[in-house]
Amino acid sequence: MLIAEKLSENLVCASVYRRLRDMVSGVGWGAFHFDPIYRQFMIDLVGALPFTAFAETGTFRGYSTELIAAGHPKLPVFTSEVYEPSYRIAKAALGKYPNVTAELRSSDEFLQELLKSNSLGNLPLFFLDAHWQRYWPLRTELAHIAATSLPAVIVIDDFEVPGQPQFEYDIDGGGELTEGLKCNLEYITPSLGKANTYHAIFPRYSRSDAFGGRNKGIMRGHIALFQNTAAEYSQVLERPLVKSSYAGFGKIAV
Repeated sequence: MLIAEKLSENLVCASVYRRLRDMVSGVGWGAFHFDPIYRQFMIDLVGALPFTAFAETGTFRGYSTELIAAGHPKLPVFTSEVYEPSYRIAKAALGKYPNVTAELRSSDEFLQELLKSNSLGNLPLFFLDAHWQRYWPLRTELAHIAATSLPAVIVIDDFEVPGQPQFEYDIDGGGELTEGLKCNLEYITPSLGKANTYHAIFPRYSRSDAFGGRNKGIMRGHIALFQNTAAEYSQVLERPLVKSSYAGFGKIAV
């Protein structure tokens, strides 16, 4: 491991760096791939509907978790991370938020337990991002959510956006793979419940829209999947940010 990587996983170094960046850029500066439109979409989504919990898989350093937890201190926030160095750093940063529960464990088991115990209430928001290692729990996570038939909104990160090649996406197996099963609608549909209804929203903005003249920055695809929430889907489509930078895909056939 390179020296820079070792320093980034050192708890003291990571904590000092984070505090300094927070002072300059504010809490949540690293959330949602540093993409300002993606970040604002998530903030807007949480505020648009009466969510009863936010459940995230793949905490990493907890930047996205912190953005949501800080902005909604009464909203229960649950997050899991399987890589211990990242978990320790995130846990230390998130300790000041009493509404956050962070665990070091497999995300599919984590979600299954939360759902079985009814810890997420009757309208949870999920952010699924635990798919960078060789084992991908994404389809199992979706199957757990689908089995409940709960009204829910599910945002999946690193997702292929139809007709929008500017957005990058992941391949099952993670790492540097360039061929294989894409993280897309075809990949996830078999895990969705046939008794449920699903509608989707995709991003449709350009790199210059997000990053201006710099024309730099990470453009990661994502999908907002509305499970048994057709009315909420229609409501979110009317939000100004969604009208300008996102598009409704309509009903997903399962």
